[in-house]
Amino acid sequence: MIRLRGHHLLCIQGFQGYGYSEEFLENMKKIHKKIISNEENIQLVTGPDDICKSCPNLNNDKCKNNKENKIILKMDMIVLDKVLNKENKKEYNPSELFKIVNNSFKRKKDIEEVCIGCMWFNKCIWVKKILNN
Repeated sequence: MIRLRGHHLLCIQGFQGYGYSEEFLENMKKIHKKIISNEENIQLVTGPDDICKSCPNLNNDKCKNNKENKIILKMDMIVLDKVLNKENKKEYNPSELFKIVNNSFKRKKDIEEVCIGCMWFNKCIWVKKILNN
């Protein structure tokens, strides 16, 4: 089972190979592949997840920059509130979960609420897809 925090439900859909370090990228590629192929189910979590575990900015189970950590937690809660209002299970099939996510994030306003400060916002294919619809 893959453990994912809220905002990573958006990030994983726009992943193109950018990251913080080689270790982070390799981990993200493995997780992305498993999710895209529906190989493993997803468990939603409210803190660091399987993607975060290889992030060089993770320190004592939070982002080492306190301001950044608060922003990340807020992003997670916005996403989880929208997704968990639709359905609340312990385990999700990836394709079913991403249908819920994408039905919850259809408008520019929804995306900007979560993604606007992201360093990859202008490169993200998921964001571009939503904004161009």
